[in-house]
Amino acid sequence: MTPVRLVLSAFFAASLLPFPLPWVKPEPPAADVPLVLTQPAPPDPPPDGSIMRIVGPRESPARWRTSEDPISETAGRLDKPLEIAGLRFLNVSGSGQFSLDQFYKMRETLAGKAVTVIDLRAEPHGFINAAAIAWGPPASGGGSAPTVERIDEAWLDHTARAKRATATFYAPDAFADQSSWQPIELKFDVRSVSTEARLVDTARWGYFRVAAPVSGVPPDAEVDRFVKFVREIDEGAWLHFHCDTGRGRTTFFLTLYDMMRNYVRAPREHIVERQRRLGGSDFLAARAGTAEAPRAAFLERFFSYCWAAGPEFRQSWSAWSRASLRSSERATDE
Repeated sequence: MTPVRLVLSAFFAASLLPFPLPWVKPEPPAADVPLVLTQPAPPDPPPDGSIMRIVGPRESPARWRTSEDPISETAGRLDKPLEIAGLRFLNVSGSGQFSLDQFYKMRETLAGKAVTVIDLRAEPHGFINAAAIAWGPPASGGGSAPTVERIDEAWLDHTARAKRATATFYAPDAFADQSSWQPIELKFDVRSVSTEARLVDTARWGYFRVAAPVSGVPPDAEVDRFVKFVREIDEGAWLHFHCDTGRGRTTFFLTLYDMMRNYVRAPREHIVERQRRLGGSDFLAARAGTAEAPRAAFLERFFSYCWAAGPEFRQSWSAWSRASLRSSERATDE
């Protein structure tokens, strides 16, 4: 009897923990959390009645770019021509969130490559019928990548059981910019739902989630997971990075990956600049007090981490960062 009592005690104690255990299903979304249609754009004006399927154009997702794209090597604001060493062999692409039809276009474009999709969205999202949706506002997300993936599953299952759904807002550009949302009433007959992980698996592609916030820098734990993932991927793998718009988070993680692969081949400023010229955000121009300033400062420190921990990256980012900060504090005290 004693072992049974111990097991039961452990079970009831676990129920009091402040965070969900892996087998605990998250609650359905709150009634005041709007369902946001992200891709494709809704018809204007919205049609009457239900929309059985929103068909997007068979085109690449917003801000599509690859490391194989042509890029200007002129100096520009740099003190010498842009260094592109290692870029052509980086084997990456980036974009905003894709719809189902845009995913089909990606499959055509990247046919023959061993692709892993790096999903950088911390906010719950997925697919209803052919449309990409998310739940907003962005603050409704949060937690580690496994936690957010469980929320994806639970909220989509809840939507599927309801049979009908209404998208009340549409984010025409940045999901994080709620001032740009437009109130609409689009009703869905829910025929199918899918998480991004399940959709990507239909192409026999890999999938890796990073819970990166829509602004600021990701938690150190998520950066550690990303570094470990990069350390273990097969040589020749193709990575596709995306967030909601293809700007901030996508550019940020493309730059992290470029630094890990090419820190010995190109200066930090050139790696940051070449990702901008491919179509990403401008972290070199970030100034104190701007939204991109924390990410720009992070990239400067991460480049130093690459020199200290590369090429094997056995030391985690968080361990190096803590040690570096302690060293800086001691130097300041002296």
